[in-house]
Amino acid sequence: MATRSSNEGVNLQLYLKQVPQGIAGPDDFEVRETPIPEIGAGEVLVRSHYLGVDAALRLIVRDSKDFLFRVQPGDLVRGTVAGEVIESNHPDYSVGDLVLASIGMQNYAVSDGSDLERCDVSQAPLPSWLGGFGISGLTAYFAITEECKPQPGQTVLINGAAGAVGSIAGQIAKLAGARTIGITSSDEKCRWLTDELGYDIAINYRQGDLYEKLAAAAPERIDVIFDNVGGEVLDESLRLIAMRGVVLLCGSTSQYSAATITGPNNYIWLGTMRARMQGFVIFDYADRYAEARARLAKWIKDGELKLVEHIIDGDVGDFPDAFRQLYEGRNRGKMLVRLPAAR
Repeated sequence: MATRSSNEGVNLQLYLKQVPQGIAGPDDFEVRETPIPEIGAGEVLVRSHYLGVDAALRLIVRDSKDFLFRVQPGDLVRGTVAGEVIESNHPDYSVGDLVLASIGMQNYAVSDGSDLERCDVSQAPLPSWLGGFGISGLTAYFAITEECKPQPGQTVLINGAAGAVGSIAGQIAKLAGARTIGITSSDEKCRWLTDELGYDIAINYRQGDLYEKLAAAAPERIDVIFDNVGGEVLDESLRLIAMRGVVLLCGSTSQYSAATITGPNNYIWLGTMRARMQGFVIFDYADRYAEARARLAKWIKDGELKLVEHIIDGDVGDFPDAFRQLYEGRNRGKMLVRLPAAR
């Protein structure tokens, strides 16, 4: 076991202070200073390098019993970090191993190994294991290749195209030979999607006339709608679903902070066009992550896939501001907080 240095300081932990109203902000959280924990037999100490900032957190900090997982006032904020094993009494992990750890938003945590996944940085750099090479990228990969299955020449619409999942999903749909349309929140992001990620068309939904713009972009209708946002964007998309098209519900970020969650209004088009709408959860494919990563790594090596992270330098206390920025649409790709240990 490595000897702990005397200058590693205290452990900063982020707790939920109150149930947020609207988009969660700094006043809804509090940082607590605690001693760095000691490990026991069969345990490791993980030091966090990057915090993953996930939109779905807003869904589980609601004052609701409707969801399987909840974070309530007084709870440590859930989440995944990328970090390093700095002490080990575990036979499968050594000091210096880089890992993904489901340990919540904190600088240090003890683990028995059950919530760890080793990161091979020869495949992708450590921060990408929280983004395009992690759950976000795996979600995009299996959603497109196994559920949507676009064919060459078909039209695929990605809602939330510049986010952690959408930025990867559009590239994979393009690799499948599909024509890709992305919906995002600014003209700058539209240019980025077409110029850097290879989207055929990108539309700024905040400029109005969304349906008219979609209809012009997809005159033969849309074969696949990959939805990450719900709300009006999904509603307008449904009006253009193609015969026997596929609508995959991956996320509903427009609904997470709403007082009342509402479903799609234009579902009648599913019946008219004999289309299929279904939900998607990445954990159904947990036993195939290695297979997906091998293919993603090849695409990255061959220059066919770009992994994108939006990294903010800070500490645990900067997580709430990063979370707000995520909901304000300031990110391209996966939003991360880079902690002092990684700098």
